[in-house]
Amino acid sequence: MTLLFREEPQAGSLPVTAVPATLVRGGTSKCWIFRDEDLPADPQETERLLIRTFGSPDLRQIDGVGGASSTTSKAITVAGTGPDGTVHYRFAQVAIDKPAVEWASNCGNCATALGLYALHAGLVTPTGDVTRVPILNTVTGLRLICEIPTPGSQVPAYGGRRLDGQHYPGVPIDVVFQKTSWSSYGAQFPTGNAVDDIDVDGRQYQATLIDAGAPAALFDAAALGLEATGSEEALEALVRIAPQLRAAAARKMNLPQNLSSIPKVGIVGPPPEGTTGVSARMISMSALHPAIGLTSAVAVAAASGTAGSVVQHSMVPAAEDGLFIHLLKGKTALALDAADPAEVSFQRSARVISESTILVPSD
Repeated sequence: MTLLFREEPQAGSLPVTAVPATLVRGGTSKCWIFRDEDLPADPQETERLLIRTFGSPDLRQIDGVGGASSTTSKAITVAGTGPDGTVHYRFAQVAIDKPAVEWASNCGNCATALGLYALHAGLVTPTGDVTRVPILNTVTGLRLICEIPTPGSQVPAYGGRRLDGQHYPGVPIDVVFQKTSWSSYGAQFPTGNAVDDIDVDGRQYQATLIDAGAPAALFDAAALGLEATGSEEALEALVRIAPQLRAAAARKMNLPQNLSSIPKVGIVGPPPEGTTGVSARMISMSALHPAIGLTSAVAVAAASGTAGSVVQHSMVPAAEDGLFIHLLKGKTALALDAADPAEVSFQRSARVISESTILVPSD
């Protein structure tokens, strides 16, 4: 048997850029965190660097730090802190199947990671037994508070909180979203309606179009002939139709048409028998999300308090305030005022995994 090899030009002198970065798990995502001062001043060069760093558009991201999934192809760039101590940052979703970076969304799990990083890196000084870390996404305007235990004003390296969707525990972090800043594009309900009809291929599907945490299109599962408690295999039809649903919802919400990550698309339905709350399945980067992004969970929570929404229609209320969202793997619990969810808080965990220097080829 003859093996044929393609010879490539010798590139022994190919420049390589050494970029400091920290890998932090936040919730059910992993996020590489960079400092703006270590990145190119030219925004386009920063995008090129991130794409090459993660190894896109190779679907395996085998020659980069990406993990070939939507929950592991994420980055944050940190500008520093403002006069009031708020940490200023941008969130980057690095595409896997194409050389592209989107900045126009939020990620609650990466925000969780940033809260711990801010203490770990000395951006915020721990105060007392619990430190509140305020953070601001300077692209979307979303402000969050991360409440982190700092016993004796010490930054914890590890913790014992383990949640559904996580095999190992981490440092407990409570993440607080507030209604005053959770809408990125203006009104919480861009169309002014609790429910809209979305037209796809001559058929209409009912959805709640909401901008809370991140823009989201929450469809009634039954209208699509699906069950929101379905398995990954049972929901392949949702994955196939999701790009059309997203594009039609984006037009209805007057969102930019060049963004493939918003609105987030998902289905909602009644919870499993004998439980309270609501079931949800979300799409993330053309695949079914194994859990739910915090920003999508905020959208579900905000819609739960709105009469006539598809979420409220499917919800089984609990005896006390709060909401359970039942997911593909486990469930997530939210603290909120069911009558008027103006503030939503989550119990999450995080861990600093690595302080690294990433070697990025100039190709």
